[in-house]
Amino acid sequence: MKKILLALLFAAVMGAGAGAAEIDDTIDGVWGMKFGTPVAEAARIMTEQNNAALLCEYSYVPNYHEAFYKVNFFGREGHLLLRFSKRGLFLARFAFIRAEQLPAAAPQSSSAENKKKEKKYLAFSRNFTELNAMLTRKYGAAKAEYTADGALSGYQWITGTFGRQSVVLFENRSLSRNDTVLSYEDASRK
Repeated sequence: MKKILLALLFAAVMGAGAGAAEIDDTIDGVWGMKFGTPVAEAARIMTEQNNAALLCEYSYVPNYHEAFYKVNFFGREGHLLLRFSKRGLFLARFAFIRAEQLPAAAPQSSSAENKKKEKKYLAFSRNFTELNAMLTRKYGAAKAEYTADGALSGYQWITGTFGRQSVVLFENRSLSRNDTVLSYEDASRK
């Protein structure tokens, strides 16, 4: 009986370990680019491997450079801003074009009764829902939540020393058509 219990315990531990091995909790870059990639190498990756179209690039202070691309990120049309320091790529921020109409976020009252109710969520676009599922499969459960007007609007995944590498996904209620925002950042390279 003890041998059977030990075998079952061993199988459960191995099964849990195998499931955990599927999650890559290291945030070290985005879309084929590692954090620290130099400007010229990132430009090659973006145009040759990712078929992105460079819209503009510029330097705004010594050792800081930005490039702005039109992209198709896994079937999602939008734009991508890349930021570089002397330590290479440190920020990639996507803004995806929302194809469907979402209901406007209703204003939230600040009454005590409202605070006791369940958590409120913004209406999420298809882009947001699919990206959230993809990020959760890759990095596991989000470490933080973002709210806008009292409703949940996004998530953040954090890794690295002092949480310097992060991924943020949120639904933005702006006037533009670029409404789902996805940012990858390595704050230690700023």
